[in-house]
Amino acid sequence: MFAKFSLNVHLLGKVMRNPPWRERLRYAFDNLLSRGSIALLGWLILIGAVVVLSVSFITWKTGYGSQPTLADQIWSFLITTLISWDPTEGLPWPTRISMLILILFNLFTVSIIIGVIVAGIEGQLYQLRRGRSQVLESDHIVILGWSTQVFPILSELLLIDDDRIPVTVVILGDKDKVEMEEEVRTRIKKNRRIKVICRQGVATDLIDLKITNLDRAKSIIILPPEENDHPDTSVIKTLLALSNNPERRLEPYRIVTEIQNPKNLQIAETVGKDRVEFVLTGDFIARIIAQICRQPGLSRVYLELLSFAGNEIYFDPVTTLAGATFSESIFAYQNALVIGYCPQNDYPCLKPAPNTVLKKGDQMIVIADNYRDIKLWENRERIQFSEDALSNKVVGKKPEKFLILGWNEQAETIIQKLDSYVCLGSVATVIADENKLGEDDSPKLQRLQHLSVLFQQGDITDRQLLNSLPLQAIDHIILLAYSDDLDAEEADGITLTSLLHLRQIAKEGGYPFSITSEMMDSRNQQLATIAQVDDFIVSDRLTSLMISQIAENPLCSDVINELLEPNGCEIYLKPISNYIQLHEPLSFYTLMKAAQQKGEIAIGYRCSSLVTQEYQGYGIVVNPVKSTPIQFSERDRLIVIGEDF
Repeated sequence: MFAKFSLNVHLLGKVMRNPPWRERLRYAFDNLLSRGSIALLGWLILIGAVVVLSVSFITWKTGYGSQPTLADQIWSFLITTLISWDPTEGLPWPTRISMLILILFNLFTVSIIIGVIVAGIEGQLYQLRRGRSQVLESDHIVILGWSTQVFPILSELLLIDDDRIPVTVVILGDKDKVEMEEEVRTRIKKNRRIKVICRQGVATDLIDLKITNLDRAKSIIILPPEENDHPDTSVIKTLLALSNNPERRLEPYRIVTEIQNPKNLQIAETVGKDRVEFVLTGDFIARIIAQICRQPGLSRVYLELLSFAGNEIYFDPVTTLAGATFSESIFAYQNALVIGYCPQNDYPCLKPAPNTVLKKGDQMIVIADNYRDIKLWENRERIQFSEDALSNKVVGKKPEKFLILGWNEQAETIIQKLDSYVCLGSVATVIADENKLGEDDSPKLQRLQHLSVLFQQGDITDRQLLNSLPLQAIDHIILLAYSDDLDAEEADGITLTSLLHLRQIAKEGGYPFSITSEMMDSRNQQLATIAQVDDFIVSDRLTSLMISQIAENPLCSDVINELLEPNGCEIYLKPISNYIQLHEPLSFYTLMKAAQQKGEIAIGYRCSSLVTQEYQGYGIVVNPVKSTPIQFSERDRLIVIGEDF
């Protein structure tokens, strides 16, 4: 055994002492390069001399040379190697030496010139690669900052359907220009209708801001950095840079941005001297969750209104409707729905008094598929209503029971908003981990008037815990992400695990509760859909949709905010039997008339037979064809804008 071991060591040593010649040559070449350019130049001269001497000797010895002596032959090949031809042939040796010096000097000088030119070109290419050239666009949208929100915003702007084609977007980010362009090409499908220009820079630097040509921009979007513990600070600093730029235009900018902490809103409003629209991210998501958790399908309505892909909110100038009342204008549009109006030089108003008189200079607030479809119907006096099919049925409120699984900084706001919607006797049970659970003595929770809140510690992914809960008595379940302490992937993983357990429990027990699930990362949306969740929230996507809408039309901010206020005009999905008799097919005009008699505005319906069909919008139809008769069922819902459920 010892002999075998010695043999192995010997063989190993032999292999180590005698590496292949290719490896030795490569190693020697690496060592040569590591010595610098002088060593490399010396070796090149030495190798060149050996080649010239060898070729000259062989040529002269064989008698094929054109020179009489070996020295002449070597000289001829040397000069030919340097400049491809020999201008010194036949000249005396002193002249030849002088010309050799001139040739070497010229080669050295030309090499320096070429090096300078190449370095200059490389420098210019590097500057172009960094994206430092001035943008010469006009009427463009500027995005200051780089984050994952860029992609849903670009996707939405791509869907804008009007005469402004293409839409030009300039992005100023603190990332390599080529990397930003590559990510945009990868995540956003190529389309001639959108032009994306990337520039590298810092949004708080006045020189970098000048590159984007802000003075000729239509609107500015400020995105907070993702890898920052204080994103609002970065937004405020950018607003300061925009406001205090001595070379800026006199006309105010149109700016839209998001603020995560409501405590920073006041100082941000003070800093922003322009027309700045702020999206309070946490408050915005909390208000939507509070509304949609009680009404399955409502999130699809908001996605429809906030996205340019479907029906969205437009403002149409009052022309021939001047002098008419708002009640008369509701049936004036053929392919659009009137939901309010905006008085001249005033704020938008949803569902104003029916006898409000419209004036020239006012704008109608309508829901339409695109701006080209907003047309008045000249034959609206021919509209037929089935008056005898109208119903005055009223369903009152009843106490509701909520189960909130998980906890984050928006949870208290959600509970506070829920208290504004429910009636006395409603109960919300909160279950979360001990270190993430809220406190029942919170100032916000102490002011509740209709909703009682119970706290319980537990692991929301524990199947045994979920099985032990009285889910048969629960009306609505809200799954909140642990976004305060965990990253998006880990928080969404916990939410999805709980969601799958709840769906399985609901299937086995036949429980009718609805589930509203909050997702931090929009890429996990498809997984939530697979789990057949009734409604889901994707925080970053909804915020991006809101920002895109406001960037295109700042007045949309006031409309959406009013729809989300408990004391404003909210969107409800109410039993369709509250409005019509279900004996025969009826047109949407009849539903509009029935809603008008109740002081509401009908904007669509939800077909119960299609609630599981994703390709048909889960049964949600906004701005339907008004004249087509439809047979509704008892479980269908009418989507209305009203003031009370």
